Amino acid sequence: MEFPKAARMCKMLFPNNYLDVAELHDTERLVKANDEFANLINDEQCSERKILNFIRDKEYYHILGALIWGLSINIGNHGAYLFPEFQLGTSYKADYLLIGKSSGGYEFILVELENPYGKITLRDGELGAEFREGISQLEDWKRWLPANFASYTEKLRKYKNPSLNLSDEFYTLDLSRFHYVVVAGRRSDFSEKTYILKREYKKEKDIDVLHYDNLIDFSNNLIGKITY
Repeated sequence: MEFPKAARMCKMLFPNNYLDVAELHDTERLVKANDEFANLINDEQCSERKILNFIRDKEYYHILGALIWGLSINIGNHGAYLFPEFQLGTSYKADYLLIGKSSGGYEFILVELENPYGKITLRDGELGAEFREGISQLEDWKRWLPANFASYTEKLRKYKNPSLNLSDEFYTLDLSRFHYVVVAGRRSDFSEKTYILKREYKKEKDIDVLHYDNLIDFSNNLIGKITY
């Protein structure tokens, strides 16, 4: 942390995608960013594309990095990286790929954002069209990975630090290292039945079903942390 940002990043595996932990201590910037994000989400005209553009243009990447801490996926202690709109072959594109390292090695989080308003849940609490579409995307990625893992690794090689090598986790497929997240709707869309489904998806498919208020909460709780 005694090095300037440019020096810290150049020592990282993916320098241009590094989530700099020093920024977690810039309380003024993060509070401003989180307030702007909450205001954006509160606008009922907000869409998935507006959210993607907002985070990209403002470079508020901690909002997605907060998923690591918020979901208790212990992979931020030895460096975390974010890849916006990461291409999976020629057919698929993840809104975000998060990569983090812990003492157990690297793990990967694929994130799909859907709209915060629209057909989020049904009256009985079942998942609506926004969630179903997002989960369908995640299921496509899960099927794509085993047959195309070499392509996935080759894509990441283009981002890596030329003086560093990728570790075994990038060459040997271990599906237990992959996690999946879909975000849609607001807290008010979730009923008791929805939370049951949320737990089932997490337990059975390692898919986290989140609403945008989760992202707001995670981002606020991240302020002042020493790592993602």
